[in-house]
Amino acid sequence: MKLFTSFLLLATSATCLHAQAPGPAAPKKKRVLTAPAAAAQPTVQNSSLVKVNATSQSYNLHLPWQKESPSGRRGLGVVLAGNRVLVTAQMAADATYLELELPESGQKTPAKVVAVDYEANLALLESPPSDKQKAFFAGLKPMSIDASARIGDAVTILQTGRVGELIESPLNISKVMSRRYIVEGSGFLVYEATGIIRSEANSFTLPVVKGNKLAGLLLSYDSKNQVTTILPAPIIEHFLKDVADGSYEGFPGLGMELQATQDEQFRDFLGLKPNEPGVLISAVVKGASAEQAGMKKGDILVSINGFTIDSRGDYKDPQYGALSAGHLVRGRAYVGDKVEIKVIREGKEVTLNGTLARKKPEAHLVLPYQFDRGPRYVLMGGLLFQELSQPYLEAFGEEQRSGAILRLARIATNPEKYEEAGRKKLVFLSLVLPTPGAQGYDKLGGQVVNKVNGKVINDLNDLAEAFKSAKETWHVIELDDFPHILHLDTFNAERDNMRLLGGAYRIGSLKRLE
Repeated sequence: MKLFTSFLLLATSATCLHAQAPGPAAPKKKRVLTAPAAAAQPTVQNSSLVKVNATSQSYNLHLPWQKESPSGRRGLGVVLAGNRVLVTAQMAADATYLELELPESGQKTPAKVVAVDYEANLALLESPPSDKQKAFFAGLKPMSIDASARIGDAVTILQTGRVGELIESPLNISKVMSRRYIVEGSGFLVYEATGIIRSEANSFTLPVVKGNKLAGLLLSYDSKNQVTTILPAPIIEHFLKDVADGSYEGFPGLGMELQATQDEQFRDFLGLKPNEPGVLISAVVKGASAEQAGMKKGDILVSINGFTIDSRGDYKDPQYGALSAGHLVRGRAYVGDKVEIKVIREGKEVTLNGTLARKKPEAHLVLPYQFDRGPRYVLMGGLLFQELSQPYLEAFGEEQRSGAILRLARIATNPEKYEEAGRKKLVFLSLVLPTPGAQGYDKLGGQVVNKVNGKVINDLNDLAEAFKSAKETWHVIELDDFPHILHLDTFNAERDNMRLLGGAYRIGSLKRLE
């Protein structure tokens, strides 16, 4: 199943052509050949846009040694300083080949990813230095960025036609808010705009301009309601500034969950006065900035860096007005910045000070996303073990989440029990292939692995080592759920491993641990 289920599809609305009754025939006129009164207007071209073509191939999340069929993506990239090209991260995800193309001439040059942030859905491309690269960029000029957009401002979506002509779709920004881009659990600033976008071609990237400057990149378009969501320039500026020093750190996060306090009875329960600001901290992520600063579950957050947080979890932004408090960290701040947080704890105001950090995806118990590499796995005698990830769960779809998969999804939502036990990753039995040594286990799947051969399993590396240390003629696998213990004959397991390699399942390796 494809890793991406949410790509940008510019849909057109059907235009109804009403038949007209024929009227009286007009008198025929004599055809006269005359010279044109004025020369035709030249086609408008844009020297800051290039087409981006990508071939991508993701891994099969359920059979992790296999890859899905390759597919193509197209987008429109924005030329920036240094002959670099900005696109959305979706454009570059799992790419096996990238190239840039001039819209007018079709001239092409290969490209590679310089920096990518899948949480912020941004990627920066460049073409390797060569005479061909110099010729490609000779007629192009970088586009500057305008982060001044506000509600009510006019912006324009840019596309290019078949021969490179510029196609403009005017929009008006109607709302500014925070929401996730493509990765679950990460909220960022978004412009919402209204207006009709002409559909020239499906695309993973389209630039949004204000005047002649970049104001954002298109995230999605709802053709029915004519509503567009835009990845805004302030997030792009943050990304580019972080990239500029050669050591990309990403966007920081506090790592906490907020619960609104607008309900009067709930406010009474918390001891909040009618007009008192603040929202309840309902969860604190282990190892994130909030925990390191001393924030606790049950605290009432009242301010961040001097900005008061109201009962909805918003603050008053000087540019946008009411905006989610998350933007104070994931948008206005950088990794390493100091943060002052005021909370109410047991009826008293407490000031907490900390340093903003970014919890990397691989530091999570359940991997939040995975691109550009295959899932880690270990295959032993027909038993397939993997580390739980959100992409694995999402591959089933909401309607297919039942039984063991639903149980795993609940663990992913509330991982505290396993984090407190010291687990680095959640290793589980994901599939049983029909091998002689695995007979009787064929209906199993979704059970969390606790121990193998007496050794505690904190990640797949532990599992691989544990299988090397069988003291008897059996591998003993201890699970969280029924049947709780599996026995695998060591000789039969090795025999089955040899049969699986290069067999019907096209297995080239029994494990991937990198």
